[in-house]
Amino acid sequence: MDMLQSYISQPALCSAQPDPGPAYISATGVALGAALIVVNAIVSFMLELDLHWQLLIAAIRCVVQLLVLGYILVPIFTAGLWWLVLLYSCFMLLVGCWEAVSRPSYTYMGMLCHALVSVGSAAAVFLSYGLLLIIRTKPWWQAQYFIPVLGMLLGNCISGVSVGLSTVLEELTTGKDRVELLLAFGASRWEATKQLVQRAVKLACTPILNQMNVVGIVSIPGMMTGQILAGSDPSQAARYQMIVMFLIAATTAVGSVASVLFATFNIVDTKHRIRSDRLKKKDKRNGWAKKMGDDMQRVCKHFEAGLKKMPADNAATKSLLAHP
Repeated sequence: MDMLQSYISQPALCSAQPDPGPAYISATGVALGAALIVVNAIVSFMLELDLHWQLLIAAIRCVVQLLVLGYILVPIFTAGLWWLVLLYSCFMLLVGCWEAVSRPSYTYMGMLCHALVSVGSAAAVFLSYGLLLIIRTKPWWQAQYFIPVLGMLLGNCISGVSVGLSTVLEELTTGKDRVELLLAFGASRWEATKQLVQRAVKLACTPILNQMNVVGIVSIPGMMTGQILAGSDPSQAARYQMIVMFLIAATTAVGSVASVLFATFNIVDTKHRIRSDRLKKKDKRNGWAKKMGDDMQRVCKHFEAGLKKMPADNAATKSLLAHP
């Protein structure tokens, strides 16, 4: 019994081990993680999806943007200046909306402005609601909360907006016959496009609904994972994640509805006519991305041609050596 008591009373065995904090990830670890993108490239090659160049560009952008973000956030967090936080938030909004309007196959004049108004208004309202009434940060613009929560709201909202815009613009281009028929029979532009708007908004909200259905059982979201890795109480991390999920759902819904209505009523004017002349087909690979992809394709073709030529050159060399 005395031996058991002495064994239990040892501080090294009774006291909980100190939390070492998040595991350190080296540059080699990042490189090993980046190597996994080869899996996506193999799938693209095997199924002839023609996505390998987009995957490469996306991977490069991911690495560069996250590295830059890590260095940018340090002075923003330490400075404690409200105008600096808002300035960077406006930059996040602009880049996010630019990405959202670049995904649909069709575009129209003022599409970026409409996305900025839709996403910006929705994010501002619900971010303010969450920080002022729920989390109650002091000051309300504290970068530690403001920027990460805004980033999650924008990231999910622009995905919904891009899906909604893609759906409604495709329908008003390839499936406009039904809308024109309803307009010809005297329907207003809202009556003629109501089902189209409903379908677009439903598709835009489906991802966040699916995510809410499986969160906590199938998946552990990023915010909760980050807090747990940082040593926070899992129950408190779960509460933060609940709030963020509800804010994301509301922001996505309002932003998607607003952007879809902007697009619909821009293409179907006040005189209840479909203005197909306002729609423009986009080249999905344009600008520097297209040039980079074309250059890389040429380099790979030259490399493949060189590989195919090597066996013939080796055979000719062996023939010359055998018969000098």
